[in-house]
Amino acid sequence: MQVRISLFALAIILLALVSLVPTLQFPSSAQVSTFIGPRVWPLSLIAMLFLLGCALLAMTWRDRRCSAHDKSDSEPEEGGMAPAQKLSFANTRHWWLMAATVGYTVLMQAVGFLAASVMFTLICTLLLGARSWLAIVVTVVVAVALMQGVFVILLGIPLP
Repeated sequence: MQVRISLFALAIILLALVSLVPTLQFPSSAQVSTFIGPRVWPLSLIAMLFLLGCALLAMTWRDRRCSAHDKSDSEPEEGGMAPAQKLSFANTRHWWLMAATVGYTVLMQAVGFLAASVMFTLICTLLLGARSWLAIVVTVVVAVALMQGVFVILLGIPLP
């Protein structure tokens, strides 16, 4: 289990580092007429993604070291091997969310911010377990209204 979490943390760190290059190509606030430039929000998300990925990796390595130390102090268990875990949707949900995020980034350039945001919010709501169509519709409508309100109205940043 710790190997999979380590791989996930490394994938998060790699995603943050790869996303840094195109994000730095966005104009800064000095280059546009808005108070906060288009680079600020994605750059802050990438910084948080990188820091949280590093924290997850550090905690996983610490837990592995502690569990290895605890196993060396105790007697060996019978059987020696843990039962194999089934590969199911619940066990791979985090990978689906990462794939949806990458798809959202690609789709945003093809169909525009608003349409891609509607699809991304709908997919993520379903991936996170919402089953009531009323809850799904309310979540999508509120998320899109917040995105439009914050970026276009509050910050004055035109969306693609």
